[in-house]
Amino acid sequence: MQGQSKLDAYTINARYKPALIVALPIFLAVLAWFPNGIKGLSVITGLLTWAGGTALLAQIGRDQGKKKEPGLYADWGGQPSIRMLRHRDAPNKVIMARRHSKLQGLIKDIKIPTEQDEKEDPAGADRVYDACCAFLRANTRDKKKFPLIAQENMNYGFRRNLWGMRPFGVGMSLIGIALVGLSIITFVAEKTPVPRTVVVAGILNGILLILWLAWFNKGWVKIAADAYAERLLESCEKL
Repeated sequence: MQGQSKLDAYTINARYKPALIVALPIFLAVLAWFPNGIKGLSVITGLLTWAGGTALLAQIGRDQGKKKEPGLYADWGGQPSIRMLRHRDAPNKVIMARRHSKLQGLIKDIKIPTEQDEKEDPAGADRVYDACCAFLRANTRDKKKFPLIAQENMNYGFRRNLWGMRPFGVGMSLIGIALVGLSIITFVAEKTPVPRTVVVAGILNGILLILWLAWFNKGWVKIAADAYAERLLESCEKL
């Protein structure tokens, strides 16, 4: 689509595509009702794109994910990159200690908390770790130098935003299934063979509903969030 060329890769993959997946059941339902196509559909799609439809979808996808992100962090015990810098939560204390040393060398105007510092003031320690992560994000924006960070950030954004729109996705899938079902009933009532397109649309909508209910969850998002945090913290070895 012409509108997509104006959007960067992150916007397309992490914001635009989740919104399209949410809307997909309705498109499938339209195919079920009009298996031979709709005249002028390409013109309508082009007008929507020209009017900013792609940008609007991208913003919707982003807003729903960002709105619910604090709740994710609360459930996980904190932002993944901050958790991995904590003495009490680090999955590997040797790696954590090395990263603390590297970060202290990179950021001279702050003091990385010791284990005792963290015990006495965990909130204050988290603020220091947050500042360290902000430093790393600000210095790793070059996608050519840090391609893995960019990729994992995009993966996390996609999952977070898709999960953020989960209620809409479930609702759209249910509506899509109902519309496809009505289409099948109409064909049967008219004693007309049900087109394969209609059957496929119904199956795909059913699969989407299962994914929304059983797969697109907080744990699924956390896998990508942890992977991004690991790549981000690894960058202190290159800076």
